[in-house]
Amino acid sequence: MTAEPLLRLITAPPQPGDVLVTAGTSDTAKLIELGAVLAGEPAASHVAVMHHLDAAGVPWAIEARPGGVGWADARAYLNDPRTIANSTQPKTAQQRAQVCYLAVKLLGTAYDWEGGIAEDAFNALGLGALWAEKDPATGLVPGHVVCSSLAAWVYDKVGLAAPHPNDWRHVTPGAWAEFVTAAAW
Repeated sequence: MTAEPLLRLITAPPQPGDVLVTAGTSDTAKLIELGAVLAGEPAASHVAVMHHLDAAGVPWAIEARPGGVGWADARAYLNDPRTIANSTQPKTAQQRAQVCYLAVKLLGTAYDWEGGIAEDAFNALGLGALWAEKDPATGLVPGHVVCSSLAAWVYDKVGLAAPHPNDWRHVTPGAWAEFVTAAAW
């Protein structure tokens, strides 16, 4: 089984509220990409939500990572030829602002090792039936997220199309890559 590389698909400069999807170089990223390929998705391993350009012109994004949700200098994403984005997905200025507002509300939220990463691994190996969520969806701000579920949750709350509608917790980076490339956004 061969991982298809992400092809550069940024049709317009990313704006606040756009989703950035990329492939990594670490061993962990490669394992996440292997899981995506086993699930029939493109080999993607990380997602971030574009937030703003600062006064110096530095683009900033919000991402979930093992230390929790935090700010990320988005130049690493934007300069990587493997990064794709949903830059041309229709969004109003109000929706973009709401996506950014909700992403900021998640700053400091813990990383979802158990319910997100472990469950994704079980599903990629065809063992999904062995996993059971502990808590039903409450509609409250999530207590734990992974990078891809953060983006899916804010999109769901704002009413924007995203992979796996109404099931934000099970969205993977590969699902975002497939979603963006299929729509050519």
